Amino acid sequence: MRPVDLERRARCAAELRARFPKHAGAVLSALDANPSAALPYHGTPHMLVVALATLELAAGEQLSPDETDFVFLAALFHDYDYAGAEDDGVNTGRAAAAVREHLGFTDHARIAALVDASRYPYLVAPRSRSEEVLRDADVAYSTLLIPDAQHFRTGLLIERGAPATEQDAIGFIIGHGLYTATAVRAVNRIISNGRAGDS
Repeated sequence: MRPVDLERRARCAAELRARFPKHAGAVLSALDANPSAALPYHGTPHMLVVALATLELAAGEQLSPDETDFVFLAALFHDYDYAGAEDDGVNTGRAAAAVREHLGFTDHARIAALVDASRYPYLVAPRSRSEEVLRDADVAYSTLLIPDAQHFRTGLLIERGAPATEQDAIGFIIGHGLYTATAVRAVNRIISNGRAGDS
């Protein structure tokens, strides 16, 4: 992992210790054993970005502490054991299986349902604010709203052949739409500050 990825892992570890003190070590061990950890996009560094983004969005959207805990755990596992299958249900199914295996200390069925809601393309509208937060964190942060977004866009190009410029990311996000006011404001700041088009 790059230094920035290690810093994000440390931040996630601190959150896990604060939220789940008895289980943080086991969750971190599971993340470290992720079979798809080193994928250019759908690896552990992306899951760490999304997990931290869910905390920011959950605060902005005023999710309850329980909702925040569940969406944070779902984000940490949403691409676990990613197989690269064209049918993303296969990929989210593998991640949901990991949730059931590693998160038995909590409502793993609820977390697995959140993971399934991250399946792309989306088959149904979000059914909860937690699903909205997870989808926005997954779509907007790795590809646009963090300083090293180009690293992840390049990873997506390598894995899936997706266009990799910042303008491409903005076009995808606008075309796809966002669900939370917090994510909309963050993307609008990027656009209005003129950063778009620099990549």
